Amino acid sequence: MSSKKQWIRQYFSEDDLKDIRSAVNDVESKTIGEILLSFRNKKTLLERLYSDHELAMKDFDTLGVARTKERTGILVFLIFEQRYFDIIADEGIYKKIPDDVWNEIESKLKEEFREKNYAAGIVALINRMGEILSHEFPVRADSANDDELNDEIVIN
Repeated sequence: MSSKKQWIRQYFSEDDLKDIRSAVNDVESKTIGEILLSFRNKKTLLERLYSDHELAMKDFDTLGVARTKERTGILVFLIFEQRYFDIIADEGIYKKIPDDVWNEIESKLKEEFREKNYAAGIVALINRMGEILSHEFPVRADSANDDELNDEIVIN
């Protein structure tokens, strides 16, 4: 990990990051949904030209979250220093899962973060998303469950 990305150690140990990746892999084995995580400590000078949500949307596009076959990608975007959090679901998911479900998920994550339970909060978020995705977008016997998005956490 490059020295400029060492900031992540303030929030997660190496084991925490492995647990988070493992949670994503577990969820994705049970659903055609795809989850991608993008974490920033703070915005760069150039990124300050964008609102937080615009920057999240930029990552959504740049990281290819909208390029899944069935439009079932989700981006979990965090800027730690600004305490900003966004979940962006592609149109296949957005059409089926109402805003109040996302609001409930976000509320629980905020609670965990207030208590400085960063890893537990992220893993709980992923697991809750997994419950929803496996119900609404289960793996089908007639299709391959391709891993369409990178499982590594994007750390900027």
